[in-house]
Amino acid sequence: MKTKRDYIIKLNSILTRRVIDLHDKGYIHDFLPLRGQSFLCIQNKEKFGMDELNIIVIDQAYDQFTRTFKYIHTIETPDGSKGLLLADFIYTTSKNMIN
Repeated sequence: MKTKRDYIIKLNSILTRRVIDLHDKGYIHDFLPLRGQSFLCIQNKEKFGMDELNIIVIDQAYDQFTRTFKYIHTIETPDGSKGLLLADFIYTTSKNMIN
């Protein structure tokens, strides 16, 4: 018998597949936004200012757990580390903006 959890996992499969695909492409770190336009890399606890990062919004997916849309961002650090940020808001750096 399927449970509510089984249905939620299936419904979140689009978001999950996108994240797994990006992990396979080397985006292995996870980032959290902090106050003052800075971000924390969860794996190594390193903090970065927004102006230090290359942040690109690449997709949007509905999250059944929170019942909100999440924006999927890729992040690259000055030392070449690559990771992801899932957020309710769009974050981007000025070098990625279209003129």
